Amino acid sequence: MFFAFSMQDPHHVSVLNRVVAKGIDLFIVKIVSVIFIHPLGPILGFIYGLLADGIHWGPFMGQSAGKKIMRLRVVHRRTGEPASLRDSVLRNLPIGVVTVFSMIPVWGWLILALLGIPLMAMEIYLMLSVEKGHRLGDVIGDTEVIEMKS
Repeated sequence: MFFAFSMQDPHHVSVLNRVVAKGIDLFIVKIVSVIFIHPLGPILGFIYGLLADGIHWGPFMGQSAGKKIMRLRVVHRRTGEPASLRDSVLRNLPIGVVTVFSMIPVWGWLILALLGIPLMAMEIYLMLSVEKGHRLGDVIGDTEVIEMKS
């Protein structure tokens, strides 16, 4: 693991794995946004971005495509159950807000640069500095990311 949340607890997910998983998901959002006719594509990408961590279909159980590839899962902190769609929406709100601004030409991009980049930096900072590696979205959704066993 590249970054660990705590040197005493090797079971926590590395920040690098989480960032790569989110990068894969944002790539999917971008592909969907480009493939489908505007405004349908950006709307579908936005919906995927909000709901992805609560997918319970086929091989996905509380996993977005990025988390599935990186062998991660989002679980509700109190129950330990895979994240629900509600949990997913709540935990992805901070990034969802940024995604909405990215869909608005010119002014949205300016807002994205002024708010979105600092918000993403804060999310990564929290994953690195908070003992359990919870980012703002994890606190809002009462979720955490765990590593899947073999």
